[in-house]
Amino acid sequence: GVVIPIIGARKASHIEDNLKCLDFQLSDGHMRRLDEVSAITLGFPHDFVSSEEIRNLTFGGTFTLIDNHRG
Repeated sequence: GVVIPIIGARKASHIEDNLKCLDFQLSDGHMRRLDEVSAITLGFPHDFVSSEEIRNLTFGGTFTLIDNHRG
């Protein structure tokens, strides 16, 4: 389920205690796993316009000559 934290405090020390839940770091392995399970398929039109054939058609065969592209 979805969890929405509601921070309510009467003292600054309460807020500090609540914010301590953010004091952690995920390992590279954890981040990779999260990326894997949360990946989405972009589908059409992304798949269509990112295909090599369409790039060649759109850019007249010059796409690979552009320095600032993401591949």
